[in-house]
Amino acid sequence: MDLGKRLSEVRQAAKISRARLVELLNQRGFSVKPYTICKWETGVSKPTVEAFLAICDICRVADIRQTFSEKRFLRLYNTPVSAGRGNYLEDGDFEMIEVESTIPDSADYAVRVSGESMLPRFVDQQIIFIHEQAALDEGGIGIFLLNNEAYLKKLRSDCLLSLNPDYDPIPNREFDELRVLGRVVG
Repeated sequence: MDLGKRLSEVRQAAKISRARLVELLNQRGFSVKPYTICKWETGVSKPTVEAFLAICDICRVADIRQTFSEKRFLRLYNTPVSAGRGNYLEDGDFEMIEVESTIPDSADYAVRVSGESMLPRFVDQQIIFIHEQAALDEGGIGIFLLNNEAYLKKLRSDCLLSLNPDYDPIPNREFDELRVLGRVVG
């Protein structure tokens, strides 16, 4: 994606008009006219690095690299999810990995599989991609937090199922705390 098009998308996502962006940049000491923004967004010219960073700040771009890079990066959590007996998934312990264009756009993060309960579809140490969502339809495969243990399983109304028949279902009892962390998308 070209820089101009992405600048336009970022500005529009922040719900800032071109005229308002001109005002905000001028307040920060940049001498900018409305046609300048148009030239930047159509690719006729490019902003200076300082103006670019100011636009990112004004539009509240949290991760400039992720937003403007041709490359795509996702969080890969360092604690694997269990395809077996359960692992604790720690918040915040991750590294950024570059992902191929074949990974679905809906993927929000990645985790590594630990265990063999989801064979043959998922193998030990495989990296899988997750779309973060709080609910999952019955029969869906996702990442679940059951009593603070993270699992890669298939959802059934009364239990979490393994694909490998050598593993028993994990019951979801009335007093258990079950949360859906996301759906496997790749």
